[in-house]
Amino acid sequence: KVAAMIREQISWAQELARQVEADPHFELAAPQMLSLVCLRYQGADEENRAILDRVNATGEIFLSHAQLNGRYVIRLAIGNMGTTRDHVQRAWELIREGPGGG
Repeated sequence: KVAAMIREQISWAQELARQVEADPHFELAAPQMLSLVCLRYQGADEENRAILDRVNATGEIFLSHAQLNGRYVIRLAIGNMGTTRDHVQRAWELIREGPGGG
């Protein structure tokens, strides 16, 4: 059961990575690994920080960040047993709203 859940979460991360790569406003900041996707808006670090802060302020999703190659990146880690594909897609929807939202 746990192995199946992990496989499913990895597939959601792979799907999200493909969606990020297909969006001209975003980029993968590192190769997708297991259930972790590191991405960034193709703008300034401050704009990426604004996205993270705005998404986290909704209370729906919690994202973290990291510095990779001197750039601020958004980290989306899928690992909770209660997480569904819909949660991951909702996170992407919120992220895609960009720095200003909407």
